[in-house]
Amino acid sequence: QQHRDRAWSGGPESRIPPAERKATHMKVRDVMKPARWTVGPDDALGRAERIMAHRRVHQLLVVDAGASTGLLSERDVLVYRAGMKPGEDWWRAPVRAAMEAIPATAVPDEMLGDAINRLAKSPVDVLPVVENGFLIGQLTPTDLFKAERIPTEPTGQVVAVRDAMTEPAVAVSPTDSLVEAARLMVDHQVRHLPVVENGAVVGMLSDRDIRTVAGDPVRYAESREGDGAHDLRVRDAMAPTALTIHPNRPLRDLARELVDERIGALPVVDADGKLVGIVSYVDALRALAA
Repeated sequence: QQHRDRAWSGGPESRIPPAERKATHMKVRDVMKPARWTVGPDDALGRAERIMAHRRVHQLLVVDAGASTGLLSERDVLVYRAGMKPGEDWWRAPVRAAMEAIPATAVPDEMLGDAINRLAKSPVDVLPVVENGFLIGQLTPTDLFKAERIPTEPTGQVVAVRDAMTEPAVAVSPTDSLVEAARLMVDHQVRHLPVVENGAVVGMLSDRDIRTVAGDPVRYAESREGDGAHDLRVRDAMAPTALTIHPNRPLRDLARELVDERIGALPVVDADGKLVGIVSYVDALRALAA
């Protein structure tokens, strides 16, 4: 297994305490983007699911007469489908039957740091931007990372991955039960698990990977022996990858990786390729908001 970042030799000077970081004076309107993919509360769930699959997004804002009224995620659709009676047509059911209330919003003229902190604490990775009750845009981790709003010191020293990563990382092996992996995600409240074999990172398992092969990860984690669910292994769902990052790499490099590769997290490895942690876009946002 080859690791892209083994040659990195950054030093401890790259680790800057959060209290010493340069504060941003930008506002939400400086970074927000239009809400490109939305649905109405009376649109069919089938149409919403097609949009999410085609546009490779996890959720859609629900807009009614210009106002943001809710949020529909892939998980919402799966939960609704699981609760339907045999023979019922979920495809034609309205979005309003499955959508949830939006947990948080932002306004265009508030300080960007406040909005980032709210987004980092949100259970979803989109923050609708509203003005006078109407949806005018949205803020996502991708928007922030593309804008490269990672604070830097006047001296040029940068915030490092080690300042944002979670350690130790909860990991699995390719031969572990997929059900047990799902239970680890639920118990530790994480969405990604590094897959390690013979000491090397050989892949990543996300909640979306589990959803693709087995449905809702929470319901799957509750499955019992004997129903066939335990026949699946991590290798049946994981995404093979050689992408890793060194703890001394600048956080800005992580942002580029997450945006360019359209992934949610990276394993953090030392110079020998040993797994030492994991860093996600949520971790990066929290470091950004510190």
